[in-house]
Amino acid sequence: MIIQVLLICTTILFGIAAQILLLNVQMGNLKKSGRFIFIFGSLLVLAANIYISMTVPVDLHMKLYIQVIHIPVFLVFWISTGIPAIKIVFAMYTAVFMIYPANLMLTILSNTVKWLDPAGSFFVYITVCILMLLVINFYFRPYFLYMIENYSNISFVKLSLLPLAYYIANYWLGLYNFTAVKSMEIIILRIVFFVITIIAYVLIFDIAKTTREKEALQGTQMALSLMLESAHQQLSALQTTQKQAAVYRHDMRHHLALIGGYLDDGETEKARNYIRLAQADIEAITPKRYCENNAVNLILSYFELKAKNKGVQFSVEAQLPQDIPIPETELCALLSNGLENAVDAAAQVTDEHFRKVKISCHTHKNNLLLYIENSFTGKMAIKDGIPQSKRENHGFGTKSMAMIAEKYNGYCSFENTDEIFILRIVLPFR
Repeated sequence: MIIQVLLICTTILFGIAAQILLLNVQMGNLKKSGRFIFIFGSLLVLAANIYISMTVPVDLHMKLYIQVIHIPVFLVFWISTGIPAIKIVFAMYTAVFMIYPANLMLTILSNTVKWLDPAGSFFVYITVCILMLLVINFYFRPYFLYMIENYSNISFVKLSLLPLAYYIANYWLGLYNFTAVKSMEIIILRIVFFVITIIAYVLIFDIAKTTREKEALQGTQMALSLMLESAHQQLSALQTTQKQAAVYRHDMRHHLALIGGYLDDGETEKARNYIRLAQADIEAITPKRYCENNAVNLILSYFELKAKNKGVQFSVEAQLPQDIPIPETELCALLSNGLENAVDAAAQVTDEHFRKVKISCHTHKNNLLLYIENSFTGKMAIKDGIPQSKRENHGFGTKSMAMIAEKYNGYCSFENTDEIFILRIVLPFR
């Protein structure tokens, strides 16, 4: 009786833990009422099933499995988290699918290893459950998070047909009939269904991976396009500067003659004023250099010009060396995407004095540190740590930055508070 209760509790806890991982449920992000419903509801499901397992025959309990476990757990997740119902259904069916290896191991042990006591079987069961949770966390979870973020509810209806078909097939084979599931024919059929389903999952995840990589390439392509445009603007500015410098060199003797004339006549104040004007002209045609890295200088120059044209205050604090152990394409993707969003958002602010963009980039302890702060107006929704764009075909930039940070095992965060949006990126050097 005790082992039976422990098995039921372990199975319920496995399902809850698997769905927490797959749906990325974080207690800290739930409302206070949501946390209460989740914790109280989960404990209530456990307590109710402990009572049922002690008062009714095990076969009857298994036949009531959907009503006393699946439906209550579904309601707990749906009410407390606010996640769309179809996504919870998909995660729940996947959890049912992923616990099968533990059930299979328990069935095999009960059929073949007669000397193993119930406590030993339970230990094996819980060990396999833990291993399957690790598989879910390290293999299933990344793809699930991507699909939850990017796939529509209609897509999840189609996806749910896969674990639902597996669930129906196993129910037909006697999933909740202990006598039937112990026969070798049924065990073999269930293994075949499991293998077919796991192959289908792998194919689905492969499609998701391909789509994810395609979006990352689109983000990088956009960044390269911005970099090319930046380089073109900078080249045009340099060409203009060279022409101005040539003219200034040609006129230099006239400037010196005029200054000498002022000094000969004792008009030192006029000479000083003229020198100050000449210095201002020289500074105006001198290319601005933010740091030692040429690629970063090109990008910062372009976006400072863009910010100026849009009436946005642009401040830079850059201390980057010429050589950084990060590909220029990825470095430019981070800077271009971040600054493109920042300047566009700040330009929408009604108060001209509040249109601000601030960027700080430097290295520290073998890490690239990037900080971009900008003013914005309206509301900015952040879901799963990524800002959500309401415009069609937008949002690739933020995803691209997050993917680059993930690639380097770095850190990328987006935060908005009091009409200030902040991007922080920490990228360890390899």
